[in-house]
Amino acid sequence: MATCATGAHTPNTSTVGYIRVLRWTFTREAETVLCELGLTGDDTAYQLRIDPPWNPTGVAIECFDDAMSAFQRHAMIERVLLDDGWTLDRFESKKIER
Repeated sequence: MATCATGAHTPNTSTVGYIRVLRWTFTREAETVLCELGLTGDDTAYQLRIDPPWNPTGVAIECFDDAMSAFQRHAMIERVLLDDGWTLDRFESKKIER
């Protein structure tokens, strides 16, 4: 796993272009959890962001050196959410401007 701060990440504004972000929205009654997977601003790692942070350690952003590790971690989180009664409400794949 790559080193990554748990706070907000400031994108590299000198890089013009787009980045693909995968977004999963889970719901349970009136609650919503949003999971996003995309590259860091400098394209050196993959970030998995969870909002709101449901993890007891309070970590809202995890970084990974490779896509496979990031997807495996997402799958683990998704399994825990589904087992706790959450449902996948929406999946999006979109390009966002940096």
